[in-house]
Amino acid sequence: MKTPRAFIAGLVHETNSFSPIPTNTLSFEAETVHGRGEIYRPSEIDTMGYGQFARLCEANGIEVRAGLYALAAPSAPLQARDHAALRTEILEDLTRSMPVDRVFLFMHGAQIAQDCDDVEGDLVEAVRALVGPQVPIAIELDLHGNLTERMIENSTFVVACLEYPHTDYAERTQHAFELLDRVVREKIQPVRLAWRIPLLGIFRTTEGPMKSFVETLRQEQSAPGVLSISAFHGFPLGDTKHTSASLIVTAEAHCSADLQAIGHRLSAAFVKAALSAPRQRNVDQSFEEALSCERWPVVIADSGDNPGGGCAGDSTWLLQELLSRHVERAVFGILWDPVAVDFAHRAGEGARLRMRIGGKVSEMSGMPLDVDVVVMAVRSDVRQARFGQGEPNEPIGRSAWLRVQGVEVVIATERTQVWEPRCFTEHGIDLSKARLVVVKSSTHFVNGFKGVAGHMVFCDSPGSLCLDPMRIPYRNLRRPIHPLDGNFTPVPSLLAGTGP
Repeated sequence: MKTPRAFIAGLVHETNSFSPIPTNTLSFEAETVHGRGEIYRPSEIDTMGYGQFARLCEANGIEVRAGLYALAAPSAPLQARDHAALRTEILEDLTRSMPVDRVFLFMHGAQIAQDCDDVEGDLVEAVRALVGPQVPIAIELDLHGNLTERMIENSTFVVACLEYPHTDYAERTQHAFELLDRVVREKIQPVRLAWRIPLLGIFRTTEGPMKSFVETLRQEQSAPGVLSISAFHGFPLGDTKHTSASLIVTAEAHCSADLQAIGHRLSAAFVKAALSAPRQRNVDQSFEEALSCERWPVVIADSGDNPGGGCAGDSTWLLQELLSRHVERAVFGILWDPVAVDFAHRAGEGARLRMRIGGKVSEMSGMPLDVDVVVMAVRSDVRQARFGQGEPNEPIGRSAWLRVQGVEVVIATERTQVWEPRCFTEHGIDLSKARLVVVKSSTHFVNGFKGVAGHMVFCDSPGSLCLDPMRIPYRNLRRPIHPLDGNFTPVPSLLAGTGP
């Protein structure tokens, strides 16, 4: 019996069209695995879906041929020549790996290059052209992907994580693996329908109507004949004609008559949950709520300057607010400032000096702050756990704890969001004594801080990750769309469909 063979590859970038941070191949360097088509040892791969899929193959006797895996932190659209180089490497890896009986691509769903507004759709179309119509292809995406017709029509399964924060990647990779294996072994014929839902927003699934909506998705997915359901919130900072929420339902062919009813029911539930989801607070509202809370520490999300959405991570707006309000027992981080970190390391622990921090990259960074600081600690080995799960494998680079007029500030050389408390506690900061903790993150800190925070406040702070679509200077968005167009009510419409 012929040994089954899988090809795996990954190209992952959440593109913020309004980010001041440029993107090229060096942006991917820290998280890149060059497969070159060789049989790869899954035990050596420590990435999200890519690595787990490889381990599942190994555990089930499936030979793995590994293509490029490259992940970059969110930032501006990728330069055209670098997009071409990464795309070519994956396709050459696939050519060397042929023949294969299944393909798994781990991507984001909202990647833009300067020559292509649908990087995922372009890549899966090229992969389909190489492997032919019979080989099943699964693409696993972030729920903040902007789903396109090319993605759907050239793949067999489109699977997104269901949770925000994204704590279910392991579950969804297992799901994608099982779907592909069923197609190969049982020769099932999946059919799909997808709907575009013309609305924009960022929706947490940890509370309220979106939490209930995800529970409904899981229940519907378990119905007889249904294979997979994914709801995409979309990424509103990607300025393309594809940008919007969407939903896709995949079923066995004999269940296809029910897809319309399932999709309409879930799309309507999505709209209802999105329109009634909690809204972000502005800066004044956030601080008033936080300072009135008696359960400490209160964690405030500096959402507008979240590096996890393509921001610089160097804005000073909320730090200035802490200083202006003379908030005692306050903690702030992670502020991206390699120059200030270098000065702190040169000065050493215990040093007192005048320092300029933050406010360096663009007008959205605010003004740099000229402050007197005490260097409380310097480190070069602090790591966090991505999504607040598992081992702390995410480095923050060289870092320092500065005491700035009574506020404890963590600065670092890596542009990274706050995932969990280690970025503070590893420097020696005792969060149990803090009143306010301001984190440069939008939602991915929630899992890590849920056992620490007395309360959480989600602030729509100034920055290049603006959470209010009304303030974003779109050029390419398909209109009408909620909430940009007055009293427009989002009505789902068929995006694409495929059959056997």
